[in-house]
Amino acid sequence: MTALHPDTLLVTRMNGEPLAPEHGAPVRLVVPGRYAVADVKWLVGARAVTRPFAGVFQSEEYLYVASRGTPDGPVTSVRVKSLITEPEPDTAVRRGHETLVRGRAWSGAGVPLRSVQVRAEYEDDDRHRERGWQEALLEPPAGPYGWSGWSYRWTPQRPGPYRLVSRATDAHGDTQPPQPPWNARGYGCNPVACVDVVVV
Repeated sequence: MTALHPDTLLVTRMNGEPLAPEHGAPVRLVVPGRYAVADVKWLVGARAVTRPFAGVFQSEEYLYVASRGTPDGPVTSVRVKSLITEPEPDTAVRRGHETLVRGRAWSGAGVPLRSVQVRAEYEDDDRHRERGWQEALLEPPAGPYGWSGWSYRWTPQRPGPYRLVSRATDAHGDTQPPQPPWNARGYGCNPVACVDVVVV
């Protein structure tokens, strides 16, 4: 049960200071592995109930609605995701020289990451697109809910525009999709990460 999990917190302080109103004072519920919108800010009391609470945010606002590929219902667990942090968009990288591609990845609900993969797509000509995903080096996370750093060493052989793409997969086999799963409010957006660079 989520409320009784030992990692579920009632938070009164952040970074050693009393929690500010914009962050949920006097008390905020923090449930690792869940989107923050799923849980309560400005908590002034708590009581046990026998059915799900039907407040406006839980029953009307923070919901997957008109979804494709996701059941309609409350927004809860964080979806697996990766980001590319290096190189930055529109960076010029040298042909034949090793370029370090780096990023961060995390998984939903404390599920460990299985892998991060990277692909370099040559954009000018689909016939010469570099196919296939390559395994990145995945670093261990700082804790069960923390992100993991990853890196991949790429040596481009042709000049021109490239798109670097990363995708993470967790231990349950959930993988970032090529396109975000549609829902009317845009929640849980976790498509593959992309950065465009130019090889010179």
